[in-house]
Amino acid sequence: MPATTDRNEELTKLTELAKGAVDTAVGLGVLGLQKLQVGRVELQKRLVKNEAVAGRYSGLRSVALRRACQFDSLVGDALRSVESSLQPVTGRLPEPARHVASVAQARIDEFHAKISQFLASAAAEPSAAEATAKTERPAKTERHAKGDSAS
Repeated sequence: MPATTDRNEELTKLTELAKGAVDTAVGLGVLGLQKLQVGRVELQKRLVKNEAVAGRYSGLRSVALRRACQFDSLVGDALRSVESSLQPVTGRLPEPARHVASVAQARIDEFHAKISQFLASAAAEPSAAEATAKTERPAKTERHAKGDSAS
């Protein structure tokens, strides 16, 4: 009987270790995504100041978003394929390992959903360069119409 108890304890420890590893990996992914968002906003602010670059940035941003959405779609397909491949194996695992696998899958799904949501919101919002260009152009036109040479 002690051998069974030792094995259960080892499986429990392994389960907790795996949960911690999954949570850490997902947490690092979320932190990386947040850092990317902050960097994107800072870059937009810097690019808006230079009109020549702002136009090119807008086009580049559109292409990058399209590619990122395509990549996200491929990742989603790959995750579904891996999940369906692992499902029969997961069912045969001992309960603690099965629980770890389901928790890991849930965390991966949550992370992928956050990335998809980020891409969707980034695609929906105009870039800072586009927004600034739209608000600055009428003001410049009004100044020129009044004969003011300040731009």
